[in-house]
Amino acid sequence: MPHKLEDEYGLTANELLDALDKRFRAKVTLEGAVAEVQMEKQIRALQVAGIISRYEEHDLDSYPDFTIWLPNRAEPILAECKNVRDSTEAYRAKGVITGYKVETQKTRTSNADASSRFYGANQFHFIGVCLGKKTKNWTQFMYVRVEHLAVHIKHPGKLAAMQMVPLPDSPNIAPWMNTLSDLLATF
Repeated sequence: MPHKLEDEYGLTANELLDALDKRFRAKVTLEGAVAEVQMEKQIRALQVAGIISRYEEHDLDSYPDFTIWLPNRAEPILAECKNVRDSTEAYRAKGVITGYKVETQKTRTSNADASSRFYGANQFHFIGVCLGKKTKNWTQFMYVRVEHLAVHIKHPGKLAAMQMVPLPDSPNIAPWMNTLSDLLATF
């Protein structure tokens, strides 16, 4: 039975995938969706384990990707999902990669407000960063609370456009964490 997108566009699943694979912007969008689905799978697993009582995913402009409720916590936790930058971009010291880059800014800016492209430090509580572009393991994430991210130099209350993500096998990754359950335990 064909997928509804095959019916909608009159293409086979393979033709749709080939179309995405050939187009840079479409592939970037697909990679964002893959990261969000992979993060949701981790959230759902923690819900099954009882660590999360419930969650919602969102696909809305100016709203975080997930809202998460923990048992015995009245306030929800807002989470944003991001991908590390592509394989050629990284922080380096003397030619050696010391950390990955994640872009923490929006795609578009408002003409009336130059700072609107930057996330407010109060828009979400943590980010999950998918390392798939670097490690080829699209289930591998690192997590950090917003208060540990770099802030924008020129725009108070906003996050810097680029953040350094430590290498996952580094001896000291703090304040970053390799598991969502460890990050949620800090709330």
